[in-house]
Order: sequence, then C-alpha cells, then structure tokens
Amino acid sequence: MYFSPIFLQTSLYIVAFILIAFIVAISVYKYKHHLKMWDKSMTLASVVLLNTIYSMLTYFFNLPYELNAVVTGGLTLVAFGYVVVILWELIKRKHQTND
Repeated sequence: MYFSPIFLQTSLYIVAFILIAFIVAISVYKYKHHLKMWDKSMTLASVVLLNTIYSMLTYFFNLPYELNAVVTGGLTLVAFGYVVVILWELIKRKHQTND
C-alpha cells in the first residue's frame, strides 16, 4: 500500500494539531481544578508532539537518515516506555482498590 508524501505530511499536521489541542485542554482543566500540571500523561503527550514536530521538520530540511532514525526511534521508545508505565500504574491502582 502506498501513501503519498502529501497525505503523510497532512496527517502529521492533523496529529500535531490534535496533540496541541489535547495539551491545552488538559492544562486548562488542571489549572481550573488546582491539580498538578505536569504528570506522566503530559510528558507522554509532549514526547509524542516533539516526535511529530521533528518528523514535520524532516519534510522541510534534508537531515541525514541516521539522525532521523536515531531521533524518531529514540522518541518512540521513550513514548512507548511512558505508555507502559502509565498502564502499569493503572493496573496497580485497580488491584489496590479491589483488595
């Protein structure tokens, strides 16, 4: 299956817009309810947004392939790690409330 570069670039813009809207909405909610502003979910959203922005920059700047692979691969691993940590804490919290 082939996706055109324009479609992929447009998809990155849409993902970046959704992530920015998510971060702003969550920040406003946390500010209004006097909650801790920075937590694991906000870090995860920021890492994914950084990865998305870096991917968008590669469309405008011809960066070396090795650099792209290391940066996007590293950021993806960090994001996956945060997903695992968040899920682990949710499962642990669920087991604590059931006991």
